[in-house]
Amino acid sequence: AAGIWPGASALMAAQAVDELRKLGSSDDSVDITMSFFTAGTGNAGATIVSATFLLLCQKALTIAAGNEVEKEPWTDDMDVDFRGSQGVKTVRLLDNPDVFTLYRSIPHINSLSSRFATAPGVWNQLFGAMKTLIPKDILSNTDLMQGLSIFSLPIIRAVDKIVGATNAMRIDASCVKSGRKCTFIVTHDDLEQCVGLATAAFILEIMNSSSSIEPGVYYPAELPLTSRNRILEQVKKDAIVWELDFSD
Repeated sequence: AAGIWPGASALMAAQAVDELRKLGSSDDSVDITMSFFTAGTGNAGATIVSATFLLLCQKALTIAAGNEVEKEPWTDDMDVDFRGSQGVKTVRLLDNPDVFTLYRSIPHINSLSSRFATAPGVWNQLFGAMKTLIPKDILSNTDLMQGLSIFSLPIIRAVDKIVGATNAMRIDASCVKSGRKCTFIVTHDDLEQCVGLATAAFILEIMNSSSSIEPGVYYPAELPLTSRNRILEQVKKDAIVWELDFSD
């Protein structure tokens, strides 16, 4: 859970919550919505396609009223504005380790969910059809799904050349009592590049002699604030959108 998402996305959520709580009560419950968009495969090829196939047969963990709730994947669609050239995308529930780790890292989470969309739109329709029509025991077959992805690679690569490789992340956090809201949006023009950037940022922070990270195992959002800030500064490099906004 130490890449761009999951990973840096959890740091974005932690940052948004911290900024909100600076303005109000530190024990105010928060609602968090995580949204992600990747054009095509983001230059990741068959790996991201097969991973998405596998997630379509796995319940999506969400938090509702402070409790863990598993929901059907690829449901509960929302229209989300990623700003910039990406604009509004329809995202749907998909399991994301960030939900699990954030729930255990940030106190007083009232609700939390994660959604995803890709381009072109026909891919989203295809995922929905596969989830509905293909039995779970087939979708959960790792070797079979990887083989299908590799078989489809020529088509996938051709589509990637048309739609690009953009990766966009949006975190919406709001305080239950005060109603204050924080939106954090980060977009890179190449998923593969920003995954490498984020992964390297986590590793460099661990290796940093001036880091205040004690030996142990941590979820991303549990890292010290100084470490979080340094990692996010690295992730900010080459970002084509970097927006942190507040509203009442």
